Amino acid sequence: MLRVKALILLLIAALVAVALSPAAAASPSDASIIQVEQGADLWAGETASFKWVVYNDGADRMLVIPRMMTSLPERLSYTLEPTSWVLDPHQGFEVYLNVSARNDMYPALVQASVVFNVTDMVSTASEEFASSVSLNVRSIYAFQDRENRILGIWDNFLPAPLDGNLGAFGVSILIWLVVAFVVFEVFGPSLRRLTARSATKWDDIIIDVVKWPLFLLLLAYGTVSSLEILELNPALVADLELAYLVALVLIAALLAYRILVKMVLCWGKERCDDPRSGNGDVMVNGVELLGKVVIPVAAAFIIAGILGMDLGGAILGVGFLGLIVGYATKSTLSNLFSGLQLLVDRPFKIGDRVPLEDGHTAQVLSVGLLTTKLLDLDTSEEVIVPNSLLESQVIINMNAPDTRFKVSVKVRVSDREDPKRIEELMMEASRRTPQILQGGNAPVVRVSEVKEGRMMLTIFLWVDDVANRHIARTEYRSNLYQVLGENGVEIAIPRTRVWLNREQVRGP
Repeated sequence: MLRVKALILLLIAALVAVALSPAAAASPSDASIIQVEQGADLWAGETASFKWVVYNDGADRMLVIPRMMTSLPERLSYTLEPTSWVLDPHQGFEVYLNVSARNDMYPALVQASVVFNVTDMVSTASEEFASSVSLNVRSIYAFQDRENRILGIWDNFLPAPLDGNLGAFGVSILIWLVVAFVVFEVFGPSLRRLTARSATKWDDIIIDVVKWPLFLLLLAYGTVSSLEILELNPALVADLELAYLVALVLIAALLAYRILVKMVLCWGKERCDDPRSGNGDVMVNGVELLGKVVIPVAAAFIIAGILGMDLGGAILGVGFLGLIVGYATKSTLSNLFSGLQLLVDRPFKIGDRVPLEDGHTAQVLSVGLLTTKLLDLDTSEEVIVPNSLLESQVIINMNAPDTRFKVSVKVRVSDREDPKRIEELMMEASRRTPQILQGGNAPVVRVSEVKEGRMMLTIFLWVDDVANRHIARTEYRSNLYQVLGENGVEIAIPRTRVWLNREQVRGP
């Protein structure tokens, strides 16, 4: 019996010892940390990600806190997510390190260290686990080795003391200045002399357009490439190349504006100065104004994109402001776009005649971006019409497709007259009227009506110019009256017969 009790006590003591031993207690070492990526390539302006999987193999809850232990270059930024996590037994979670590079980041090989602090929430024991990642940063900036190379290409072959970076820099910048001077002062004038015999002026215009932008481009590129020959900090080299890209955009904007002014507008003014065009330089001014707005705005947006600026808020603000301005000036904008449409479609030109709503005839004086000025030929008054109103109506150009204009004149004679004879007399009156065309555009006579002892004939006449339609009609009537009188034909005048019944009232 005593042996049995002794065995039971011994078994209980062994169980207590096993339960209290360190091997049985949970510890931070029960956490497993698996690194998925160890290295990555990162281009400037983009983001690279690294992933870890943390798993709790123990029986107690654990608090996991990841930390970045390396100071990254100032043009790199990072986020470590999540910043902390309570991990239940036999559970896991993922940790992400996201590293972003600015647009002006330079090439570099960056080593970073991430430490995971794991704390047992029962025993409060803690332990740290270190993990490292490698980041190969790539960039379009500062990726060429130009140090101590003449023009950044050839190794410095100059004798001492010019065999260093300063010597290569001085020679390179001098070469670029000479090249820019030759292009500006020698090459351009030489080309102009070679093209002096050509019949067109466009070659001179092209030379004048590209001369200044090319000169500035050579100066900008030569300065930046020469400075990179010096032993400069990679960040400074990246800033220089970024400044060169900004200068390149500005030079391109200058070139676009000069092309617009020197070439497009010159071509447009030639067309506008043509008497057959007639709209003056309104379209040219409109295109020039549009270019002055569009080109700088486009350049500003491109530069903002190069600098890595967030344009979302700016675009939203500009759009909202555009809605307000558009609503407040909708009538003005309507007139503006209608004016542009009139200038592009050109339904009429200056000097053309158009009918007005009141039946009068007007002559086009000018076509502007907002209004069109007309001259009422019947009252000699200037009429200013908003372009939106003019564009929304049917436009009749009395000068198109040519300046001819068809009119008609009616005459009544007795139905006892021979229609053929009257037709010949009407044709004779047209031949006596100088404004009326003959030949292929000869007048045509038609019998329109025979009624109540009268016959009405209508002659259709082509007048040589729409401006002569009134005087042609008047002179034709005078000539017709004269021809009919010479041939004993009377114009039938409507008569009304009245019978009077007089009753004599006799007195008693």
